[in-house]
Amino acid sequence: MDELSNQQTVQESRYEYPYHYIPVLGEKYFMQTQTLSWGYEYLSYLLFVLGKAQETDFKSLLDVGCGDGRFLFELQRRAEGKRLVGIDYSKRAIDYAKIMSQDIEWVYGRIENREIFKEKFDLVTLIETLEHIPPGNVSSFLQAIHFHLEEAGRLIITVPSTNVPLTKKHYQHFDTCSLTACLQPFFEVVDIYYLNRQSALSLKIIRKLLSNRFMTLTNAKLLRRIYDFYVANLFISDVSNCGRIAVICKKCGSQAFKLDIIKTCVK
Repeated sequence: MDELSNQQTVQESRYEYPYHYIPVLGEKYFMQTQTLSWGYEYLSYLLFVLGKAQETDFKSLLDVGCGDGRFLFELQRRAEGKRLVGIDYSKRAIDYAKIMSQDIEWVYGRIENREIFKEKFDLVTLIETLEHIPPGNVSSFLQAIHFHLEEAGRLIITVPSTNVPLTKKHYQHFDTCSLTACLQPFFEVVDIYYLNRQSALSLKIIRKLLSNRFMTLTNAKLLRRIYDFYVANLFISDVSNCGRIAVICKKCGSQAFKLDIIKTCVK
């Protein structure tokens, strides 16, 4: 492909997001803004996992249930020379991921396929994915992750807490006991974190400011101040008020489990 001119380079840089899809014309409305009411929360735990991943000094990372690839897109900027792989069973999600980050290895398939990767990974991330797995398939799903992870590797997981009402797209939410039960006997929890407070007056104010039917806040500096306040005061929570649980796990030895004693979490 020919080298881009200065003008073409400027245009190319605009395609960090498919902005031509923003304006929408309906029968009774016109809209030219797109908002994500929980975007501040999403970025907070995404960056949290990113930080924990960097602390492990990994050489290869597999993001299971990568979706459209935002996590690996961000990690790539901070992890030069690392092997980054994302896998998802949604072809549409993988197609989007390939468009947004062409230098990352994206795989359309299921982690349960033991032949899908030739090498094992020393870090696996499972970000807001386990709740999308049918309860009857959780054990085989985690066993597959166990297989693809190096013996000394680490697994980082985030899941929605039972403090948050179950949504239509989730099979289950988790508390400490149910998450631990799901992970056993494949993984042992090394660290656990309770994130994203769900109840606080300041949180109610933030939600009203960021998402209401009358206005969309767009001032970038003000939005940054709100986000920084959220992270400093409302991100770290406790077991009774968290919206999300994050755990870092290590592998249990293969001798530690037998299929006939596997426990499946059902909430």
